[in-house]
Amino acid sequence: MNNTLDGVKMLHHDEMRNYDRIQSKLTSVIMNHGCKIIETPSFEDYDVYRHFFPQLRQEMVKTIDTDGRVLVLRPDVTLPLVETAAREFPRADQLLKFGYVSTVFREYYGRSTYGKDFLQGGIEILGDASPECDGEVIVMAAEILDALSVKHIRIDIGTVAYTDALFAGLSLAEEQKKHLRKYMAERNLVAYTKYLDSLSLEGVAYQALKAIPMLFGSYAVTLSKAYEYCINKEMQQALKRLEKTYDYILYAGYADKVQLDFGFASQLGYYTDMVFKVYVDGALYDVIDGGRYDTLSAQFGVDRPACGFGMNINLLYEFMSDAGLLEGTEPSFQLAISYSESDQSLIRDLMIWRRHGFRVAAYPCSTFIDSRDYSIHAVYENGIYYQETKQLTAQELEEQMRRL
Repeated sequence: MNNTLDGVKMLHHDEMRNYDRIQSKLTSVIMNHGCKIIETPSFEDYDVYRHFFPQLRQEMVKTIDTDGRVLVLRPDVTLPLVETAAREFPRADQLLKFGYVSTVFREYYGRSTYGKDFLQGGIEILGDASPECDGEVIVMAAEILDALSVKHIRIDIGTVAYTDALFAGLSLAEEQKKHLRKYMAERNLVAYTKYLDSLSLEGVAYQALKAIPMLFGSYAVTLSKAYEYCINKEMQQALKRLEKTYDYILYAGYADKVQLDFGFASQLGYYTDMVFKVYVDGALYDVIDGGRYDTLSAQFGVDRPACGFGMNINLLYEFMSDAGLLEGTEPSFQLAISYSESDQSLIRDLMIWRRHGFRVAAYPCSTFIDSRDYSIHAVYENGIYYQETKQLTAQELEEQMRRL
């Protein structure tokens, strides 16, 4: 069979080692912030996702369970986490801090990679409505990249609450607002501007709508401009909250990485306030995105504020590989023993080496092993080890492995 499935590939030994390293650093940082590591269900009801993420329907991997119900393989972690938390922790004021590393079944595109699923790491803090919580979430994202020696990053922060307050204050029909939001989400500035100009708007409201899709830049300058476009106190409150979040980031030492972007939009339509993306130097895509979603949990019976982020570890891996930040290749085995006939003595030596923590492979002489897979090679014949013509004892081979 020559049929292959696009976007599906095997991860090899060195890739697994580096993915494990990234995962270890990630979990270490978020556990330092008091997050408990969890795993959400792999399957979810399709109707739930169809309701919350209608725009992702084509990307979801669907299946049928034994009862004939349509399920999807986890296309997102936040939704099943919030749903499960509402069921297992019904007290609305309980602070819950969760971290995870899970496979998400959704297409993604990098600079040179493409896949139908990816490894996602992230955190969700439930029960804390404060702007300081928003700051901690953003700082955790920065700390993870710092721990992985990814130094040149940019953190773009916006606020859905600011835009929502603007639209709430407009004297436009809901259908007109819907069109404006659609073009804004698509970053279709030509269609957005053309449609905006066809509406009967003027003054600060018009200027605000015209400016918001391109309202981004350094923190102080962009914040000042955003205040100028406020048409109600709710917009001002959104900015004041953003200032408190920035203060947390400033005191944590990451303010120099921050810029503001008020034109943010997300495929995940549950955000209610602060939203952010983290870009790494030289990449055209963000590797981390998240924000505040205070109304999602109420959909499952527990009215609880929440904030979190997700990191596409596959995209981060691609960047780290290009930037030379991954660990070099390492042979799978420290010692490879080829033999014409196995015996009790060989098996005993293999067990001793492995119990001492060494990676040792033994294989018949008729079998091929790539020389890149081992550091040391020896031949076993009639109870004796040979390296070319030199005889060695098991202890001498072990000493060679210790010197690696």
